[in-house]
Amino acid sequence: MEELSERINVLEGYIAEQDKTIQELSDVLADQWQIIEKLSKRLERSERVLEEIIIGQDDSGGASIHLP
Repeated sequence: MEELSERINVLEGYIAEQDKTIQELSDVLADQWQIIEKLSKRLERSERVLEEIIIGQDDSGGASIHLP
């Protein structure tokens, strides 16, 4: 019976460590999504500015650049 109790304690320790690891990974993932969202917004703004520049060049007879 004592061996079973020890095995249960070991398993509980593993579970506690896995819970901690899962929480840490979840926190990292949440942080990464925030970074991705910020970068996506910056990229969208940059694309709009670039399009405005390109449209301005087209209107003034400058070279034409097309974005994919």
